[in-house]
Amino acid sequence: SRNLWVDDPLNPDPETHGSVAVFDINNLDKGFKTINVVKDAGLKGGRAVQPEYNAAGNEVWISVWNGETETSAIVVYDDKTRKVKTVIKDKRLVTA
Repeated sequence: SRNLWVDDPLNPDPETHGSVAVFDINNLDKGFKTINVVKDAGLKGGRAVQPEYNAAGNEVWISVWNGETETSAIVVYDDKTRKVKTVIKDKRLVTA
């Protein structure tokens, strides 16, 4: 992959801790693109954490952590296009 996905869940700003920054590692001087993971999950709040690649290296899975009584999610992105492939929501996803 040419992408570096970076989370910032401890940032006090909700827009920042709900998003990830994606860098093109071949063009780091061009800065990053911000992707709002919370918005892509269809949630009103939460923290985007721990971007992880799947075994094939073509998807990035990012958790959205929320409080125990709020909805959490996993958002799956296509690494090449940086677009959402699917959103996984389930009441059993408790991240508090």
